[in-house]
Amino acid sequence: MGTPIRKPKKSIKDNQRFAKKSLGQNFLMDSNIRNKILQAVDLINEKNILEIGPGLGFLTNKLLQKNIKLTAIELDHRAIEILKKDLGHKPNFHLIQGDILDQNLDDIFGNKAYSIAANIPYNITSPILKKILANTNNKPKTAILMMQKEVGEKLCSPQKNSILKISVDIFAEPEILFPVPRNSFFPVPNVDSVIVKLTIRKSPLVEPELQTDFFKVINAGFSQRRKKTGNYFGQFFGLPTSKLLGGIDPDRRAETFTLKEWIKITKNFIDSKNLL
Repeated sequence: MGTPIRKPKKSIKDNQRFAKKSLGQNFLMDSNIRNKILQAVDLINEKNILEIGPGLGFLTNKLLQKNIKLTAIELDHRAIEILKKDLGHKPNFHLIQGDILDQNLDDIFGNKAYSIAANIPYNITSPILKKILANTNNKPKTAILMMQKEVGEKLCSPQKNSILKISVDIFAEPEILFPVPRNSFFPVPNVDSVIVKLTIRKSPLVEPELQTDFFKVINAGFSQRRKKTGNYFGQFFGLPTSKLLGGIDPDRRAETFTLKEWIKITKNFIDSKNLL
């Protein structure tokens, strides 16, 4: 917590309203944390990098000093003007104004390999993960993402499953690289953060043809996650729970099921649905 922090630009410090809560803006200002992120980017050895939400360019500026091509997607028109003024002359910089959730990454990168380095808005962490992992054909090779500590720990916990953890595990191997204290940002948020590295799998653990039914099943399973699955699971589909679970103990809760067990339940669901 005692790491030295670079003072924010005077224009920003004098106007704290620049950081919009609605956009989840907390600007990284800790050069030590930035250096650790840059080291992680060096290790993945990627020539094309996507930065989501570059903000005022604190990380962007250093990324552009590397031998890479950087594409940055920023929603805030005020930040866009600052980025254009400060970094728009860089030949390896491609700036896109818009919402990351509305962008077609397949159109942006085509068949090119790329990775992601980003301090993502915490209020849309789940949609961003879904975007880059499930809703993009040419997925990034690696994603180095700043996220809320509790979310990062849930993604990487071997103890309990959640819809988010399972959804990520299908497509990537997550690991926490290092913690980021809250006083590394301006304005200071109410939570601590972590840097999570996602190494994208060459093939998802759930076959593409099963994924639609798989997500139906796990959403039903976690709808009452504090209850024993035997008490509610089958009613979502008008099927006996015993047929869905296929020998799995009905006294267990959804968070205790492994990915392999969820795949088994999905196949049981498909078989039972086809018999109706």
